[in-house]
Amino acid sequence: MRKMLLLILLSGVTASAGWWSSLTQHLPLSTTSNISSREQRESQEALQVLNMIRHQVGMIPLRSSSTLQKAAQAHARYLVRYGVVSHRERSGRGGFSGSRPLDRALRVGYASRYVSENLSTGSVDIRRSIRGLFSAIYHRFIFLDPGYDEVGIGSAHSLHGRVRHAYVYLLGNHTLDTLCREPGYTGRARYVYGVCADTQHRIEAGRFERARTGLKERNPRIIVYPADGQRDVPPAFYREEPDPLPEYDVSGYPVSVAFNDRYFRKVDLISFRLFEEGGSAPLPARLLDKRTDPHHRLTRRQFALMPLQRLKWGQRYRAEIVYRHKGKRHTLRWHFTTRRPEKPLRIVSGKQESITLEGGRSYWLYFPPVNGKDVLGTMRYPEDVKVRFVDPNTLEVLIPKDRTRPFEIVGSGRKVQIRLSLKK
Repeated sequence: MRKMLLLILLSGVTASAGWWSSLTQHLPLSTTSNISSREQRESQEALQVLNMIRHQVGMIPLRSSSTLQKAAQAHARYLVRYGVVSHRERSGRGGFSGSRPLDRALRVGYASRYVSENLSTGSVDIRRSIRGLFSAIYHRFIFLDPGYDEVGIGSAHSLHGRVRHAYVYLLGNHTLDTLCREPGYTGRARYVYGVCADTQHRIEAGRFERARTGLKERNPRIIVYPADGQRDVPPAFYREEPDPLPEYDVSGYPVSVAFNDRYFRKVDLISFRLFEEGGSAPLPARLLDKRTDPHHRLTRRQFALMPLQRLKWGQRYRAEIVYRHKGKRHTLRWHFTTRRPEKPLRIVSGKQESITLEGGRSYWLYFPPVNGKDVLGTMRYPEDVKVRFVDPNTLEVLIPKDRTRPFEIVGSGRKVQIRLSLKK
């Protein structure tokens, strides 16, 4: 009997950047259900992972916001309940907590309008959710935005339905939220309004600017990712919603640079290149910036280099940017290393190949993509052999100790005949 392994590629990650727009009416506070112990544990674990990543790039940690967590938790439950992947909710449905992320934040009592939301579905645990979101360039820039210092994290799960796992991350600025809770400014100096839940609430302009710039002064001048010296970087990027490379189903892991606007009012990027360590020729890549971004999400200080070919397993890379600031030319270089295979790696380059493996062991079979559409789909194999996807181009195969007969793994236009050698 043969078994089938099916990989379904879903985007499952969507980003929603900060809303400052005003509402036409004030929303009442919702009565959000209690957060379960599992949801609370996942929220704490996610915060630790996010702050570990931010520490790698030199950023200040995010603090946990119980108010934003209520909004994030309500939306995660909504996604699982109705099997949708969206930042929007439909009014009138059970569990409705607000049409947009801003609405949901205000409804549970968040006082500032400066919020952004990331979400993902499909990941079986929250660490994989965050790993997937960081491979998605628009989501990454939200997590690494120096203007945010707090987050609420929600998760929801179901044994059935189209969406069985949902994770929502709602970010905000604690100082702005605090200013919006104080009595409104009544003096004669300059002031701002339209940034709080009450759009007429006034904040003295100097305090408002300090709230926005104070965080940025505590964060790096230039934020690069993957970070310098980072290891275990995924070698590939697959999909994001919206998709920055819509004509590619597989490409290399994005490399990004953000210039902190507290220090860079204007910056000109001259070049952005990626090399294999020791190599002299840059890898083929597409540069996304404010002008070339197909979805117009990037600011004039955000840049993403999208390698057009998948990166190699366990390879060290060198990234390099050249930029001009205040009339001076600067060069910045940093290094990172992609994830090393956890099992012996066998590369299967041809459409039909024969390889010899040892029974009772696990292997990674890597099928290098021949073009930007080349990913694995349904794969067939014997019932007694265990196979799982490491990613859409790599399989992990566990061969039983007592199996002596050769077998085949077939699918997606490929056939791999596996011969077995006896353990000495």
